[in-house]
Amino acid sequence: MFHPPLDPLNPARGLRVLVVEDNLLIAETICDMLEDCGCAALGPAPDIQRGMQLLEGERPDGVLLDINLGGTLSFPLAATLEAQGVPFVFMTGYDEGTLFPPQFRAVRRISKPFDAKNVAEVLEVWGRMARHNP
Repeated sequence: MFHPPLDPLNPARGLRVLVVEDNLLIAETICDMLEDCGCAALGPAPDIQRGMQLLEGERPDGVLLDINLGGTLSFPLAATLEAQGVPFVFMTGYDEGTLFPPQFRAVRRISKPFDAKNVAEVLEVWGRMARHNP
């Protein structure tokens, strides 16, 4: 997988990030934010099925994953991402003790409503990881 050279001012530039979010307005906001950071937004996928389909086509550099997709919890998709070694974060309004299975309690969460700074921090980490693990 080709990645452009590391940009010390923007390590996220060139990342391909899958957005799995059922709320169209939130999904569009996230996609715009990704593009502002120099990333390519994949999706958005409104449900687990579409998220899985997009994963079959290509391997993203990271996934921003909503927990509740139209009343269905996204943990099966999270398990697939984990098995494939694709980094992801949960974007959610739920707190840790509410419904997180033990295997996902250590996964980073970005709380909704989210702050663009938190998303940018995650993208920076993924950018550095992608350049070090081509």
